[in-house]
Amino acid sequence: MPLSPTDPHPCAAQMEPGLIRLRAPNPSPMTQRGTNTYLLGTTSIAVIDPGPAHADHLAAILAACPAGGRITHILVTHAHLDHCALAVGLARHTRAPIIAFGDALSGRTPRMAALAGLAGIGGGEGVDTNFQPDQCLADGDSVSGSGWRLTALHTPGHFGNHLCFAWENRVFTGDHVMGWASSLISPPDGDLSAYRQSLARLQARKDRIYYPGHGDPVTT
Repeated sequence: MPLSPTDPHPCAAQMEPGLIRLRAPNPSPMTQRGTNTYLLGTTSIAVIDPGPAHADHLAAILAACPAGGRITHILVTHAHLDHCALAVGLARHTRAPIIAFGDALSGRTPRMAALAGLAGIGGGEGVDTNFQPDQCLADGDSVSGSGWRLTALHTPGHFGNHLCFAWENRVFTGDHVMGWASSLISPPDGDLSAYRQSLARLQARKDRIYYPGHGDPVTT
């Protein structure tokens, strides 16, 4: 029986033609029912946010790949472990490049960089300090495969290197916008002023639906 988009079971759910969602087995107060991993496409497939380093989730991603398709792109919204830690393992299995804005310090504003040098400031929760993409996307850059095209939107705030990925009139929003909770802003990784500006930018686009990194789709 096909799963509905709101089914909490971690197996694959067809969100719409050409888009599958998996939930990683990492439920918590910070991740809700788990990190959402999206597979976009039917022949050349983009994996958006492979999720935490969990062997069962890696097996689930590979099993959910449509028959005749192969994973050609691994896209990461930001360098938090619950979104990016599995990227290296998935790349090893598929030979697909890891694509993101940059490493864990990329996109940090000068104000937050200065703040990071102060003693006792905190921050660093869940950060993958070793994250390094194979390919960097700047704001407005696009990647494409057979039947799909994604445009990078640099949306700092929750994290300096945070990207959303626009797919026609839908957006994969990572931790920038979610329907079940507001986003954590923890300086110096997070920046509330940048977050508010990024929210205004996304709101001005008038997209149809957001596919977040945790929780269910958000209709706009």
